Amino acid sequence: MMNKLKNKSWALCLAVLVLAGCSKDDNPAPGPDENTVTDKYFFAAVADGYTYVMAVNDLSKDTTITTKYPGSIEHQGSYTQWGYSGTNALFAIEYRQGNPAPGSVFQLSATGVLKQMNDFILDKGFNTIGSFSHYLVAGANGETLTAPYADKTGSLFYSFDLNNNNTITPYQVLGENFVGDQTASFVGIADAGNDNFFTAVNLAVGPSERAVNVDSIYIAKFNANMQLVKIYGDNRLSFSGGQFRSARYGQMANDADGNTYVFSTGYGTTTKKCGALLIKKGVDAFDSYYFDIETASGGYKIRKVWNITGDYFLLEMYNAAGVPANGAAATQYAVARMSTKTFTWVRNGFPSIDNITSVGWPFTADGKAYVPVVTTDAYPAVYVIDPTTGIAKKGISISDATSIPGLGKLTPQAGIN
Repeated sequence: MMNKLKNKSWALCLAVLVLAGCSKDDNPAPGPDENTVTDKYFFAAVADGYTYVMAVNDLSKDTTITTKYPGSIEHQGSYTQWGYSGTNALFAIEYRQGNPAPGSVFQLSATGVLKQMNDFILDKGFNTIGSFSHYLVAGANGETLTAPYADKTGSLFYSFDLNNNNTITPYQVLGENFVGDQTASFVGIADAGNDNFFTAVNLAVGPSERAVNVDSIYIAKFNANMQLVKIYGDNRLSFSGGQFRSARYGQMANDADGNTYVFSTGYGTTTKKCGALLIKKGVDAFDSYYFDIETASGGYKIRKVWNITGDYFLLEMYNAAGVPANGAAATQYAVARMSTKTFTWVRNGFPSIDNITSVGWPFTADGKAYVPVVTTDAYPAVYVIDPTTGIAKKGISISDATSIPGLGKLTPQAGIN
């Protein structure tokens, strides 16, 4: 299986960054003391077919930078999806449907220098990404497997081991007869503790791959070697997983105490509403907890979810109420507090739907949510959301780019020079 992965050498490419804030006139401000090693924010911007990645001190301050920011790293092409292992590492991948998907891993050195690992290629592409324990994971569904599952249908999971020089190992998971005679594909990754992870199971049957669990939800627990540990089932929700054309987005996330909330949009012909269930930490069953998000939102459905802090979650919502068409826009946001089942639209301080042309991949850190937004009347900017109030404020902007596809936060890693 290792020959399936076109993995180039994982030598580190050193890029020395002057980490400084920028004023409104794009002139870099003085940098921090060189002996001070602190966390940095990862910022990606697209301009003229290139992605510029950089480390900045602050995302929340209303300042303007350019792609010429000190130490900016230029990448030809555009990353489209982002995965995180806390603040230890992030990986950026270019989604190319079922074609080979290029990507990079980014980390901070022990001295606070942003480092890009040499490019890797996932030869089968990917459908879903996520992290657990010290692993980053990308999964490709609907693949024809090799021995010991020769000619059977299943999934390939590429596992990046952050404790072993980011070594990539591909694993095969048999999808056929996963539940009864139904074939499984998998969406999303959530840490299940003890080097295990949860992933949502989407079931299909027949040559048309017609979805069959529209009125039920299944979650699988796997260990780090991609061996099945347990399957969880429930009839209160439809299958879990956001959609945008052929892309699939995980709809599971843990709160600060390690409890896993599992969300479902409720696509298509299901009789189930958009909502959330709970798997409590250390418990091998769904809890009695149920949150009817669709009713709380006034009939709107979710596409993506992120934990912000505690049990506050950022929800990316489709713009139109009711069942969304595949490819429908989702550029409005809300904050849900899961323990109280409170739903708050993010309206105050955030651009209106009519003014938004696109959004990037949101990120959460420091008890806040950061959402990259492109509007019709301003530079692409990051908006910072306070989960306790649902109020947003404008943060960092970039003057010479067309979009901000991704953000992150990185902590200096003692093992990286």
